[in-house]
Amino acid sequence: MSLRDLNRHTRRRLHRHAWLLTLWCVSIGLATSWLLLHAFAVRSPAVRYAISAIAMYSLGLVVGARVWLVHFSRLVCGKATDLGTATPGDIAVFDSAEREQKRRDASGEGHFGWKNLLGHSLDLLNFDEAAALLIIPALVIAFVGGLLAAGVVPALLLDGLAGLLAEVAVQFVFGAYIARRVIRPKAHGEAFLSIVGRTWLAGVVFFVASAGAGWLLMQMNPGGASIADLFR
Repeated sequence: MSLRDLNRHTRRRLHRHAWLLTLWCVSIGLATSWLLLHAFAVRSPAVRYAISAIAMYSLGLVVGARVWLVHFSRLVCGKATDLGTATPGDIAVFDSAEREQKRRDASGEGHFGWKNLLGHSLDLLNFDEAAALLIIPALVIAFVGGLLAAGVVPALLLDGLAGLLAEVAVQFVFGAYIARRVIRPKAHGEAFLSIVGRTWLAGVVFFVASAGAGWLLMQMNPGGASIADLFR
């Protein structure tokens, strides 16, 4: 169950929704860190980044994907002729695009081979598609501008989140096609456990990486409360 199981129009819609969910997660992290520093005087970057990571995972990803599920279900009801599962033609186009992307990654074409390098790292860690978002610690936000210029972040985040949303959509909205029978979609109440089950390991890694990034910042600039303090 993945983007491959959905038609082209639905895939494009899920990628747009992945952008919104990405922005929501990042906004949660930035807002949490800002509030901890300015409202609660938590100056330790390690503590602040760790708490922000928990907020980004729980409120940003898990709750965000659950709220999205309700919205997407209503959207499907209103556009049943456009949004749905894939036809053989859709699958063929998807497979062709995947083969071309793998060829480009293997040859190092495009954005300095970054996606290929990071993609292999994810494979070694055996994370699911959602790990593309969660392994990026809070400290990396400071370098997002450079990564955006290289085209790395959009590819990783959108592929990962769109893949997660596709799994949730197939499982809870469209149902799964198994042995030529249509299984009724699961109840939305089960979505939390399903989302957590697919992302908890990546969430733990994100928490550890964020706390580690904060600790590293403290070692680099004792007494500093943020990345900006490194340049003052």
